Amino acid sequence: MRYNKKVYIPETDIPKLNALTDILNGKNWRYSSHAIDNVKYRTYNVKDTLLFIKGVKLEAENIFEYYTEAEAITKICYRIPYINGMDLIIVISATKELITIFINSKDDLHYTLDKNIYTQK
Repeated sequence: MRYNKKVYIPETDIPKLNALTDILNGKNWRYSSHAIDNVKYRTYNVKDTLLFIKGVKLEAENIFEYYTEAEAITKICYRIPYINGMDLIIVISATKELITIFINSKDDLHYTLDKNIYTQK
């Protein structure tokens, strides 16, 4: 199932998201080849971006989307304040593998959000 903060997040998932975020902060980062490609093509400086990511303390309040299978959280999307009015959007697995990365304006309100693709109450 796919959940988005602007559509619906079950109250019972909030403690799970908090706990998983705490667990992830204790793990080392792993990077998919897709994520490395995205860092190369979508960020200002590969080395600086990877150093920034390595130093990030994940916060559950920065989760805007996540995925579950059989009620287990499998993939989480965080929006992290970055540089020059931009946010770093990271998508990671429940084992802290960076799946993909984007840079987005802090002002982006996601007008194109298709609420129909998310689980709804």
